[in-house]
Amino acid sequence: MTINVVCRKDAINRNHLAPLALVFTHDRRRKFVGLGISVGISVLLKHWDFEKQRPAENYPGGAEIEFQTTMN
Repeated sequence: MTINVVCRKDAINRNHLAPLALVFTHDRRRKFVGLGISVGISVLLKHWDFEKQRPAENYPGGAEIEFQTTMN
């Protein structure tokens, strides 16, 4: 099983924030669990690095989001 954090470009709210979601992959099946509603983690699209699937380096709150979503 793999667990990744992704930014949901398809679910942008009226404040132009995109929620983050956990993606669980097991036996080629994917399950999305949103972090935007329960935890309240959302970012502007310009503050997300889509290649690395993590906050952009120039984002001031990136360290906090990284801490909240790290699975170590």
